[in-house]
Amino acid sequence: MTHKIRCKHNWSKLGIKDNSALKEHIKRIFERHRHQRDALVDIYKLVYPKWDHIEKIDGYPEVGNELWKFICRGFIAFDKKHHPNVFKGGIWMNNGFSSNSLLDPWELSLKNCRIYMK
Repeated sequence: MTHKIRCKHNWSKLGIKDNSALKEHIKRIFERHRHQRDALVDIYKLVYPKWDHIEKIDGYPEVGNELWKFICRGFIAFDKKHHPNVFKGGIWMNNGFSSNSLLDPWELSLKNCRIYMK
């Protein structure tokens, strides 16, 4: 099974069938965590459901501009609430997905990523 198919199966199990459901799922990630690192890991787990079995990732997932902005705004609001003394959204800008204007606004691409399993 390819990684893309595994990711789609994971989203289906999570009830993510469209962009609206994806937005709600991401909002809930921010609501249930108190540290930005935990929220970031849960967002990566949307793309890499076998997160705990990954040793290393070369590259970053790419997403369309709207999805990137939506997640970034979520981290900015999250940091204002939980980490008022840090650069708001900094963890997303430094370690989050890359934005790619050639993708559809809510599209995800893993073509520039290589994962190494444990």
